[in-house]
Amino acid sequence: MAELLETGRPIRNRELVIERPDGSRLTILANLDPLRDEAGRLVGGVNCFQDITARKAAERRLQQREQWYRDLLEALPAALYTTDADGRITFFNEAAAELCGRRPFLGDDAWSIGSKLYWPDGKPIAQEECPTALALKTDKPVRGTEKIVERPDGTRIAVIPFPTPLHDEEGKLIGAVNMLVDISERKAAEEEKALLLRELAHRVNNTFAVILAVAQQTLRTAPSSKAFVETFSGRLQALAQAHNLLLTKNWTGADLGELAKGQLAPFCLEGQERLSIEGPKVTLSPPQAIALGVVLHELGTNAARYGALSNGIGRVNLSWTLGPGRVVLAWAERQGPPVVPPQRRGLGTKLIQRGLPDATIDWRFEADGVVCAIDLPLAKLQPKNCSAARVNL
Repeated sequence: MAELLETGRPIRNRELVIERPDGSRLTILANLDPLRDEAGRLVGGVNCFQDITARKAAERRLQQREQWYRDLLEALPAALYTTDADGRITFFNEAAAELCGRRPFLGDDAWSIGSKLYWPDGKPIAQEECPTALALKTDKPVRGTEKIVERPDGTRIAVIPFPTPLHDEEGKLIGAVNMLVDISERKAAEEEKALLLRELAHRVNNTFAVILAVAQQTLRTAPSSKAFVETFSGRLQALAQAHNLLLTKNWTGADLGELAKGQLAPFCLEGQERLSIEGPKVTLSPPQAIALGVVLHELGTNAARYGALSNGIGRVNLSWTLGPGRVVLAWAERQGPPVVPPQRRGLGTKLIQRGLPDATIDWRFEADGVVCAIDLPLAKLQPKNCSAARVNL
């Protein structure tokens, strides 16, 4: 009123808070007009005020509810954004900005918050043909479509969009909300699963091929069915031991020391130290581990049947040394029975020559034991390469 009397100008819709004698407060909307006499002189004023306390409380509750929903959308891990009926971006949460690698300009950017969109086959999608645009044009939700979002830095993310039209109380289209579900991990898992299935198929086929080759070779040389069963069972156990060792390492390779100890354990007599194993740490590729595992089994079997481990005093030493990109193994038998050179190549020699074509082998049949040297190039390990487990027999 003091302002009105000083200026003589009307005051419209001025919000004020008044305090009553009991301390309670009301929010009012004041409208004031000057009063003038017939000569136009200001002689007073009239103040008409309306109690809007309930309306302001309702507005505050609405604002709080809107803020609550906004906070909820911000807290969701899913990428969300909204548009008006013309497709202009009106809101986006932090998850959406993080997913797309950019912060859209509210009111200017339209349809999609991503820099570029693509179909799963890599074909570009025009912004006005994106899922949100389709939902606004048809006034229907769009479901079941997979898209690729390209960030400003060029990286791409596979997503499934869920654009849904929004309507007011009268059913009029007022915009849309879109949720983008990042399926990159799922796609990677599907690709990993397909790769593992292909790898498993290769490994199973290769294992069958190895078993078949070992069975055929054993059948050719076995003097009787009993000898065939005994020899073939031992060789299968050698293959199984090599496979189990590789499985504990996720098929990425096998430690030579662990492989040797596992293959030669059946020939280590309890309480006797007649078989020694020594050498630095060496990691073999899967095909080398499989082939060399069977070779060590053959050497141990021959030593136990005919060589240094077949009597009470013989000794066997397996050692290896590392060179530039290769490992040299030495199998030496001493104090064994007289050695007679074989008339034909055994399975061990064939395994080395076929399964490890880059290796060289030197046999020496000395008077008191066999000496075998294997010069093996160290293969570059391929942790998840299907062909890495292939043994050619």
